[in-house]
Amino acid sequence: MKKIMMSIAAALVALSMAAFAFAAGSFSGKVVKVDGEKVTVKAEKVPAWVKKGAHVQASGGMPTVVEVKGDEVVLKFGKAKAAKIKTDSSMTISESAGDALQGC
Repeated sequence: MKKIMMSIAAALVALSMAAFAFAAGSFSGKVVKVDGEKVTVKAEKVPAWVKKGAHVQASGGMPTVVEVKGDEVVLKFGKAKAAKIKTDSSMTISESAGDALQGC
C-alpha cells in the first residue's frame, strides 16, 4: 500500500511540474540599462503575455513590468536585486506562476 501511495504521489508531482513547464513562457534578452530600481532589457521579440503591471520572474526575483516599448521591457526590481544586475548581461524572463507569497 505504501509503495502504491508513493508512486501515485511521484506521478502527481511529475505531472504538476510538466504542466508548469508548458504553461509558463519565457524569453531572453540583454540588459541595456540599469537606472536605480529600473532595469531595461532588450529582446529580439517580446511575447504577448508581457504587459505593463504584470509580475514576472527574472534574476531570482519577481519584478513588475513597468513599461513595454517595442523590443524593450522595463522591469522594476528591489534596490538590492537591481544593484546586482550589470549592463550587457543576459537575462531570462519567465511568466510568473502567480503563487508568490504575500505579506510578511
